[in-house]
Amino acid sequence: MVVHFVILALIAYPIHALAQTKASIWVDVGPHSAENLETATQHTPEILKELQSATEDALLLYTEYTAQSSTEIKTFIRNISRLTEDTVRSMNKTSLDSAPTECRTEFEKRLKKIEYDAHRSAIFSGENHHKFFLGHMIVFRMHLNKSDEYIRKCDKIIKTCGTACESTPRIIRWRRLALAEIKRVRDDIQTSRRSYKDLLMHAHRKLNHFRRRATSRATEAVLVLEACTRRSAR
Repeated sequence: MVVHFVILALIAYPIHALAQTKASIWVDVGPHSAENLETATQHTPEILKELQSATEDALLLYTEYTAQSSTEIKTFIRNISRLTEDTVRSMNKTSLDSAPTECRTEFEKRLKKIEYDAHRSAIFSGENHHKFFLGHMIVFRMHLNKSDEYIRKCDKIIKTCGTACESTPRIIRWRRLALAEIKRVRDDIQTSRRSYKDLLMHAHRKLNHFRRRATSRATEAVLVLEACTRRSAR
């Protein structure tokens, strides 16, 4: 009944006065008149497109940086898996050939343990970084879901009420809130992009540390093998 009354009241005005009446409605909706006017001009489909665009940008950011992190870890694991082979290749062949069986066996066990420790450290570090990435994505999703909820509310009302409800304070408020959630995500994406870059740099330094540590331990393993060979020769 209220809707019918509004329609009749609008019809009673001349066409040139209708625009003025609508303008006065926007002004009276809330204290932020400029914001309300801007929101009122954006219909639900337009806001929905902005929501979809923000969702795609958030997902792109997540996949971009997790892909970089994953690629670096895979490269590290592939290289560290060749540690035994690379260490043996760089050794004096006579030292290895002349070593007793027990010394060579212990040497190989040491190298495999070094590979295992480096592999486990890299995976553990990667999982922690992924949790951080995922945490940002969860926050994005919370705000995007909230925006989607406001859009659905608008859509539901308009479907039952029609275009006459497009300018109601409740619809304008929901649209404004939907846009605010989208803006929050876009602002957070910029902050997260900087955080992701810092995190990738930290992950890179960690892998370099694991690599140097593995190389140092492999060198120690060679010295232990040589010492074992000398003891056995006495």
